[in-house]
Amino acid sequence: MYRIDYEIGLNDSGRPCIDLPEDYEHKAEDRFFAIELARYVLQDVYGRRSAEFDAEAAKTIDITIRLLGQVGDNIAEILWNQMKSMGEVDVMLKKPYHSILNTLEELTKVGEYLITSNKIYKRGEGLKILISENSSIYEYLDGRWREVQPKSEGSSNES
Repeated sequence: MYRIDYEIGLNDSGRPCIDLPEDYEHKAEDRFFAIELARYVLQDVYGRRSAEFDAEAAKTIDITIRLLGQVGDNIAEILWNQMKSMGEVDVMLKKPYHSILNTLEELTKVGEYLITSNKIYKRGEGLKILISENSSIYEYLDGRWREVQPKSEGSSNES
């Protein structure tokens, strides 16, 4: 999971501000979070109090919300492509498994994409999932999940 560590500090004027660590790396996912959060706050305020704003202020807030939405959409696309590429590379590396789910029921609910560990995996040939409840690995082959590491000799479960 992505994380942003910060503290509240004081700027040169004594105003509270976000104080990021000195070794902070400016990452796209952090900027995405900030843009989405700003848009959320403006939409919430505008939705609840738009009648209180004069026409010019309401127009400016609306433009800002739309601008933040467009910027957020662009950053989201960049992040999605990065995360999907990382998932594709992960599958190409032929690891023993690519993700862990708790139960077989969770496995049957995997849609077209699985998001885990900051990667997006497309459900497709070669994707392997470890099911923790039975310590078995399931691989997506020929359009379905197949157990590739049976729990015990002679058992072969498919879902």
